[in-house]
Formats: sequence, structure tokens, C-alpha cells
Amino acid sequence: MRVTGLIPARFLTLTSHVVLLISVLLAREENVLACLPVDFMEVDYRRRDGEFLGGLIAGLALTALEYVGFMTGISMFTGLPSLISIACHTGASISLAYMVMDSWDCQLYWWVFGLTSALPASIEVGVMINVLMLRKSI
Repeated sequence: MRVTGLIPARFLTLTSHVVLLISVLLAREENVLACLPVDFMEVDYRRRDGEFLGGLIAGLALTALEYVGFMTGISMFTGLPSLISIACHTGASISLAYMVMDSWDCQLYWWVFGLTSALPASIEVGVMINVLMLRKSI
């Protein structure tokens, strides 16, 4: 059974997730300031900014990993992993849009990262292992 209706939706949600990660990356100062106390030191700002920057870059890397699996066709026609990916990246797009608009605390990003970047990337790695190493069709 081919799941062709999910292909454009998955591509669009992956793309919107990447665009919003880049938007948060470019406007991260407000989010970093939102997670600092009023009387913060420069060292505190640099530490929080470094943590947040690392998380955003990790999110971009995991989304790029998903792009590779999707564009090479390894996971393009999978049913359940595609649905999970669409749901996670849709949630990421909505959450990151609110993060840009409302300047959320930068600690909230780690919840968004875990649920919407790490989860679908780990499923993608599992699909890649099944298809490439174990030669199973999914």
C-alpha cells in the first residue's frame, strides 16, 4: 500500500520546522533575556545563549537528518513514521511560531526539542536501520 498523500504534508511540515528554527535562531536574544533574572550578569547571558544556540543547532541537525532520510526515499513511503513526523513537526511549527512572537523562556525550548525534534529523528534512525541494515521494507 502506497501512502502518497502524506508525502507533500511531511515535506511541508519539515520545511516549516526548519524555517521557524532559523527564525528563532536569528531572534534568540529576546528568548534568552526571558529566561534570565532582572539583575543578570554578562556571564549568565553568555551561558544561556550558548545553551540555547546549541539546542537550536541540534534541532536543525536532527531535522536535516530527517530530510536526508525523506529525500533519499528511505522513509518517504512509510505510513506510521510519516504520520508521527507530520504530527511532531506541525507541533514544532506552532510552538516555535509562538516562541518567536511571545519571547518564551528559553528553557521551554528543551520540551519542544525533545518532543518535536528528537522523537521523529529517533524514529527516522530506526527506519534507516531497518531499511538499510536489516533490509526490511516498512
